[in-house]
Amino acid sequence: MKEIKAERPNCCERCGRTGTRLFGDHIRELKDGGAPLDKRNIQLLCGSCHTAKTAQERAKRNAVEY
Repeated sequence: MKEIKAERPNCCERCGRTGTRLFGDHIRELKDGGAPLDKRNIQLLCGSCHTAKTAQERAKRNAVEY
């Protein structure tokens, strides 16, 4: 994670927010087949964006098609 933070700007990669804690988020979630150690599958998100993105992905995964 330190390596990823050192390579990228110190802001949320979704909303651009600065001065906040950043979370390493899997772009394609592990439950959906995302690569756990691929830096290209990681984005740095603030807490708000991380929570929203995770909720959206969970809703997609749990959606039932009729």
